[in-house]
Amino acid sequence: MALTHCPECGREVSDLAAACVHCGYPLRAASLPARYAIILADPGPNSNKTAALLCKRLTLTMEEAVQLTQEVPAVAVQGLTFQQARDLSDALHRACICKVVRDKSVWTPEAVQDAAPVDLTQERSRAWSERAAAPMTFGKTVGAILCALAIWTVAGFLLASLLHAF
Repeated sequence: MALTHCPECGREVSDLAAACVHCGYPLRAASLPARYAIILADPGPNSNKTAALLCKRLTLTMEEAVQLTQEVPAVAVQGLTFQQARDLSDALHRACICKVVRDKSVWTPEAVQDAAPVDLTQERSRAWSERAAAPMTFGKTVGAILCALAIWTVAGFLLASLLHAF
């Protein structure tokens, strides 16, 4: 058992809990993959460089990017997959201070301020386990059946040849 942070209230809960014991947020509702948001905490020493990077990476207008750098802390983008959040975080860390957090549907100014960053190394293992727990597609199912039939045929052939040799 490990402790994780509730995506709604940010407090620690067991990763085995079906709902947060503090706020009741359902932790295992559907098998939807986790989504992440990036919060811009500080635009860094060169806010124009940060605004240009945000403009390029998030397809914002320059005015929107400048406004975002002036209203820190602010949610820069939300609804990202783990890989998208990690890649964008790596690109933004060169110019500014940002943090990757679990996404929520509504961000209040207090929630933005208090949002706890996620540990990307721990989230990587969670993202892999979510991918592994996903049901197989039709093509993968057919491929698995064909592989099993091929292995069964080869094993039968080897067994028959061994029995025939004796």
